Amino acid sequence: MATKNSINNKTQDLTIDPGASGDSYTQFSINGTGEFRIGVDDDAGDSFKISQGSALGSNDCLVITAAGEVTKPLTSAFLAVVTSQKSNVTGDNTSYTIVYDSEIFDQNSDFDGTSTFTAPVDGKYHLQTGITLGGIASQTVGLFYIRTSNRDYLFVQNNPEAVDDGSSQFGCSTSILCDMDAADTATTTVTIGNASKVVDVITNGATDPYTWFSGFLAV
Repeated sequence: MATKNSINNKTQDLTIDPGASGDSYTQFSINGTGEFRIGVDDDAGDSFKISQGSALGSNDCLVITAAGEVTKPLTSAFLAVVTSQKSNVTGDNTSYTIVYDSEIFDQNSDFDGTSTFTAPVDGKYHLQTGITLGGIASQTVGLFYIRTSNRDYLFVQNNPEAVDDGSSQFGCSTSILCDMDAADTATTTVTIGNASKVVDVITNGATDPYTWFSGFLAV
């Protein structure tokens, strides 16, 4: 059984050194099960790591390289893009939830592959979106939202006919730092109205996307 000891000499140093090649670490276990390991990963250029389980290099939660760069490999982060045009989805006041058909990355697998990001934990999330529309004709109502379970964020309200670029296209983008609870969802929607349903969500493929949705857990 482990004992609890007090170190009264505050100038005493503790050095953990394997004495040869290999990891230098401290293991935190409960009832014989490794929960977290903290230390220096010899196989990763002597990066300092906090890892889940009983091995450095597996399920790394925090990594500090020997040069000082800090990454958090398990923290939720995603980028999804539209790679195929979504034709005739709005224009008649239909609220269209944008479908993103390709993921550039989805760290922690919290984006569903179509339209919805789900928060894995309570926190503050930074969400960003860029939307480009085509086929604008006589539509005079334009509403663009990031919608979360807690609240909806209207980021553009305009007259699309008046502000298109002369080739029946219109683009906009925004970002928001928002509160989300575990299992809350976030989507992006667009409503174009007062005319016929001929407005498209357009794309330029995955390499240079015109329409995209991204986010990450900030704090």
